[in-house]
Amino acid sequence: MGFFISFLIFIAVDTFVSSLLVTFGVDIRIVDIIVSFTIAFIFAYMNSRKPVWANLQFHKNFAFIFIVLLTLRFLFNYGGRF
Repeated sequence: MGFFISFLIFIAVDTFVSSLLVTFGVDIRIVDIIVSFTIAFIFAYMNSRKPVWANLQFHKNFAFIFIVLLTLRFLFNYGGRF
C-alpha cells in the first residue's frame, strides 16, 4: 500500500477514534494528543526498517507524522468537534 493511501486511512481511523472518545466525555485536548501520538507511532513503525529504536529515520518519521496530525487537527478542526 502506498504512503499516501495508508496516511489517508490513518487519518480516517484517527477521526473515528477521536469522535468516539469525545462522545464518551473525554476532554478533546487529551484525545487530540493521545490519538495522534498513537497513530503516528503505528504509522512510523509500519514504514521503518527494523529494529526501529536504533533507526534514526523512525524517529524522524514519528516526529513528522505526529506534528502533521496535530497541525491538521488544529487547522481543520476534524475529529469530534461539534
